Amino acid sequence: MSARVEEGSVPPGRTAGGSAPCRWLIALDYDGTLRREAEPPIDPSFWELMRAWRPYGVRWGINTGRSLPYLCEELLPAAPCLPDFLCTTERYAYVSDAEGCLRPLAGPNAEAREANLRLRTRLAPLLQRAMSTLAAQYPELRWQFAARDPLSIEAEDAATLGRIAELLQPVTATWTGVATQRAGRYMRLSDARYHKGTALALVARAWVVPAARLLIAGDGHNDLDAFRHFPEAFCACPADAHPEVRAWLRAHGGHVSPDCGVAELLHSWFAQRVLPAQKIAAHDMLNSVSA
Repeated sequence: MSARVEEGSVPPGRTAGGSAPCRWLIALDYDGTLRREAEPPIDPSFWELMRAWRPYGVRWGINTGRSLPYLCEELLPAAPCLPDFLCTTERYAYVSDAEGCLRPLAGPNAEAREANLRLRTRLAPLLQRAMSTLAAQYPELRWQFAARDPLSIEAEDAATLGRIAELLQPVTATWTGVATQRAGRYMRLSDARYHKGTALALVARAWVVPAARLLIAGDGHNDLDAFRHFPEAFCACPADAHPEVRAWLRAHGGHVSPDCGVAELLHSWFAQRVLPAQKIAAHDMLNSVSA
């Protein structure tokens, strides 16, 4: 990639295109769900499957806690095409236009940005004091603030982050309008009105896709916001998702894949949601012709 892609800009490249109108949406978390610790990070069979399903009106995207620059650093050099949409930093939405360019939804993105900048001004000193207290009480914990965001914490591993979140919870619970977003060894405090669910809702609204025609897959705590926001969707996680995510899905009728990665849960969704709808549509069409 020749130049850094900044949040709010249009990434270079194009989506796969296709003449069929959008009828179904697949929203995939990136790290730990679509992206695996392998080479290449995204299984080549995934791209083949997305091409095969486009005639059904299936469109797909990434819903991640990564910022757009961080995501594009890895995705752009390796991907054969852009996703049809992106949701980044658990709040910003980008949707493909008629030419296949990913355009930011400028108005809603600006609202989310301004709300979180106001929160940062209010909360950053409070969080710094709270974390300094924890560091003094628990010197064995290893963490740091993210370089570009004083409300984001990076721990040395997911277990350490979980411990930090547990210790910090009594403090954050007293801060009104604040959500804790967790994924792996990363945690971000943000305006509770904006999360993976609300960002995905912008995409679904832009393409007029109802909740029952969504597949939402993720492995971390920050994916729970999207699951809760769309109870009618097909919500799923890979086998190695966080235990609390697996437990939530089992308790709420979601799909816990027996496999790591996304292949099995994608095929299960297609068999349970897309194919039956195709059969019903074909049956209705035959009845209307015969009538």
